[in-house]
Amino acid sequence: MHYHDWEPFCVSPMTPELGAEVTLRVRTSAKAGVLLLERFGEVERRPLQAVPDGLEITLPMHASPIRYCFFLPEEKVYLTSGGPSSTMPRYDRFFHLLSAPSVPEWAVGAVFYQIFPDRFKNGDPSNDPKDGEWIYMGQKIVKKAWDDPVDLKIGPLQHYGGDLEGIRQALGYLQELGIEALYLTPILPSRSNHRYDGLDYLNVDPYLGGNEAFDRLVADLHAHGLKIVLDGVFNHIGDAHPDFQKALHDPDSPEASQFTFHADGSYASFMGVKTLPKLDYASPLAVERWLDGYHAPVRHWLRKGADGWRLDVAHQIGEGGTDRHNLELLRLIHRNSREENPEAFVFGELFFDSTNHLRAHTLDGSMHYHGFANPLLEWLSGRNIYGWEVEVSASEAWQTLWDHYAALPLQIRQTMYTLLDSHDVPRAFWRLRGDVELYKMALGILLTFPGAPGLYYGNEIALNQSNPYEVWNGDPMCRGSFPWDESKWNREVLEWTRRLIHLRKNTPALRRGGLLPLQAPTGAIAYKRVYQGQEVWVYAAPTPVRLELPPSQNLLSGEKMGGRAVVHGLGVFQIT
Repeated sequence: MHYHDWEPFCVSPMTPELGAEVTLRVRTSAKAGVLLLERFGEVERRPLQAVPDGLEITLPMHASPIRYCFFLPEEKVYLTSGGPSSTMPRYDRFFHLLSAPSVPEWAVGAVFYQIFPDRFKNGDPSNDPKDGEWIYMGQKIVKKAWDDPVDLKIGPLQHYGGDLEGIRQALGYLQELGIEALYLTPILPSRSNHRYDGLDYLNVDPYLGGNEAFDRLVADLHAHGLKIVLDGVFNHIGDAHPDFQKALHDPDSPEASQFTFHADGSYASFMGVKTLPKLDYASPLAVERWLDGYHAPVRHWLRKGADGWRLDVAHQIGEGGTDRHNLELLRLIHRNSREENPEAFVFGELFFDSTNHLRAHTLDGSMHYHGFANPLLEWLSGRNIYGWEVEVSASEAWQTLWDHYAALPLQIRQTMYTLLDSHDVPRAFWRLRGDVELYKMALGILLTFPGAPGLYYGNEIALNQSNPYEVWNGDPMCRGSFPWDESKWNREVLEWTRRLIHLRKNTPALRRGGLLPLQAPTGAIAYKRVYQGQEVWVYAAPTPVRLELPPSQNLLSGEKMGGRAVVHGLGVFQIT
C-alpha cells in the first residue's frame, strides 16, 4: 500500500506556516522516489529520502496551496490524490496542501446536529407567536399545533413555537445521542419561520426567547463541552430590514449603496425572491456594516459565544448583484471570524462542486451535497435531488464519492460537513421510501466516512415527511416538528445511530483517518479508513455479498473475523 493523507506521519507539521518548512512522507515499502512539485507553472523534481516505513522530503511552503504528487520508479507508478496512476496526472489530481490557518481541531471528525429552531422543541410557550399576529407576503401568519403536518401551501407562514429554551432542555437527549456540536438555522428577528429574511442582525428573535435565551443556551452548551455554529446570512437580508427600507425610499441615502438597484426600479435579490434583497459588497458601507466593522454580525456573534458560521449561499456573496470578488469576501469573513475566535469553524453552503473555493483557502469546509449526499442517495433511492429517476450503480456512486474526496485539500478532508439531508432537501428516510434497512446503511456510511457528519434533527429516529412520495418537495415538507412522544420514535434506528456515533468517536481511524478504496463485491461499496497504523474496512451492501477478510474484529458485533464472510447492510471491521 502506498499512502499519503492528512495525518502526522505524512504531513509534519500538519498546519505549516506560509514560507516555513514542511515534511511530506509517503507510507510505502518502496526504497526510492521523487516528489513532483508544481511551482510557478513548472513541475520540479526533488528526490525523496528513505525513512522507516516510507519516503520523505522537507521543503518550504512557497504558496498556499502547494501542489504535488509522487513517482515511485521501482513500480513505475505515480501516487496522486486519486490513487496510483501509470501516467503523470493533471494538476487537479495533485495533492493540495494549505498553509495556516488550518481547520480548528475541535471540528475534525466532529458529529454535528442541525436544528431548525421553530420545529425542534417548544420550551417556553409564553413566547409563541399568536395566530394572525402579523402579515407576511400579504397573508396572516398561522400558529400551528405541534403535531400538525406541514402545509405546502403556506410554507413560511406557519409557526410551531420551537425556541432556544427547547433546545437547552434537550441537551441531555443530544448528549446521550453523542452529539458534539449544534448548527442552528437563523435565529434573527424575522417575519418568516425560516428567518433567512432577517430584520435585525445583532439580536435574537423574541419568539425564540431573545438574547437571554441565547446566552443561557451557549453557557450550558459550553459547560457540557458542546459547540454551537450559527447560520450566517450575509448574501441578502429581509426586505423589511431598516437598511433596505431606507434605500428603497431614498436612493440618495448611504444605505442605498448597499444594494443593486436597476433603472426600472427593480433590485438584485436572492434567486429573484424580492423579500430577500441581495447585499452589494462593492459598497464600503456594506463591507463595514456586515462583515468587517467592530459591530458587524460576523464578529458580534462570535464575541457572544458562537463557535463558528455556516455561510448561507456562500458562493453567491459578491458585488453588483453577482458573485464578483466572492473568494476575497469569503477570506475576509474567515479572517475576521478567526480574529474574534481563533478556533472558529467557518463552512459554507455550496450546493454544488466546492473544490475551487476550498482550494482557494477560503473556508474550513462546505456542505457536502454534491460529493456525498447526492451520489449516495441516487444509488440507494433511484432518484436524484430534483426527483428525476436515475440509475446509479454502486461502482458509479463510489467513483463520485472518491473523486470528490481526492479533489479536496488535505486539511479539509476531515471537516467537510457530510450529510444525508437538511432543511433544504427531502428527508433521506422519505427518499428511501421508509426502508429501514437501507436507511440504516446510509446512516452507517455517513458515520464511517471522512468529514464532520451532520445529522438533521430527527434523522436519528427516522423522522419522515408528510407528503406523498409522488409530490417531490424539500422545503417546507422536510421541516416537520420533532415528535417528543417517544412512542413515535423508531427505536431501532435511534439505537443504531447512537452505536455508530459512539464507534466513530472511539475509533481514531473512523474519526480522523484517510480514505482508500477497497475491492468491492458487485452491488456494494467498500473503503478503508487509515490512521497512524490503525486500519478499518467498511462494506455497504443493500443485498448480501460474500467477501474474504484478513484477521480482524467486527466492530459492530465484537466478533473475531478472518476468511470468508457475508455482509448485508453495513460491515465495519478493524484489521488486527
